[in-house]
Amino acid sequence: MTLLSALVGLALLAPFQDSQSSAKALLAKIDEYKPPVYEEEKNDPDYKRDWMMGFLRYLEKRNDMISEFVTHFPDHERSKGLMEEWFKNLAGGVTPTTMLRIPKAVVSIDSFLLNNKVDWITSMGAYYRSYYVLCGPWNRLIELDRLKAPPDDRERRQVIQIGMAAIQEFIDKFPDDIRGARLYDILATASHDPVSSRAIYSKVINEYPDHPNVGFFQGKLNQTDKIGDPFAFEFEDGTTGEKVVDKDYAGKVLLVVFTAVALKPCQKELLEAKRLWFRYEHEGMEVIDVSLDLPSEKKKYVDFVGDNKLKWRHYFQGNGYLGEFSFKWGINTFPTWFLVDRKGNLRYSNAEDDTETKIKELLKEKA
Repeated sequence: MTLLSALVGLALLAPFQDSQSSAKALLAKIDEYKPPVYEEEKNDPDYKRDWMMGFLRYLEKRNDMISEFVTHFPDHERSKGLMEEWFKNLAGGVTPTTMLRIPKAVVSIDSFLLNNKVDWITSMGAYYRSYYVLCGPWNRLIELDRLKAPPDDRERRQVIQIGMAAIQEFIDKFPDDIRGARLYDILATASHDPVSSRAIYSKVINEYPDHPNVGFFQGKLNQTDKIGDPFAFEFEDGTTGEKVVDKDYAGKVLLVVFTAVALKPCQKELLEAKRLWFRYEHEGMEVIDVSLDLPSEKKKYVDFVGDNKLKWRHYFQGNGYLGEFSFKWGINTFPTWFLVDRKGNLRYSNAEDDTETKIKELLKEKA
């Protein structure tokens, strides 16, 4: 190799090396930047407000760094994961307290996509844009539920119309992208209406028959289609290893609580189930819980069960949201409670609403 060819080679390699070092340095900055620590023992409203403001500032700064990285290094192996985080961060994690940031999120996505024409960024951005457009009216339904003021049919129809338009916009641009099915799933959940939800899931199964989650979508239909059918199950108790089958509950009214102890609201729901069990056990009511916790969360689950003396049977699936039993029933939200009558037939798949009244009705029936 001549001296000239070697120098040429080094000159060509230098930009690549500079690029690699720049990517590494920027990634280090992103990875080292941590959110403010939240001290749960502090119940002061001022502290919570200040922490939230600090957390939102953290998300904005982190997003600035992510945006810079992805713009300069769209083909880097970490770019897609970071870009996914960028879109999710726009609304502060999309919680009820930060939903007001959604209009700003949509504007931010539009602005970002104007200057970034990489195919995968365009499709991911279109998905999240549709998602946030859908989340706006959904938040209205969440707020009405929180205020115990059920939305009327007009408001539900409005949510569905806005959602369908947002989904169609995404599908028109990316007809082969299976994330369209996920948008339908979100809309069905947002509708808060079994009839609308069933129509949406039927549509998604028809349009995405090869989707990897088609069994889950069918499970959503099962929640209405299987009302009145035998509710079959068999499992080993997650705390004792004892075999449990549906026939063990013949002649009983059975409350089935789908839960995830890793989530604090679910812990409260289990304690509410305990209250109902103490109140109606002597009349023939029983409870089982079905855990959607991860394998790493089993100790926390078992400890919670023991500490709170939940002495019914416990189905620890050990596979998170992909647990076989909960998956076939389309469970991905909490609380979700089923009620099974004395004959072993599923009677309610939305028993978390007005539970006590439904229990009383079923206890009056003969086996």
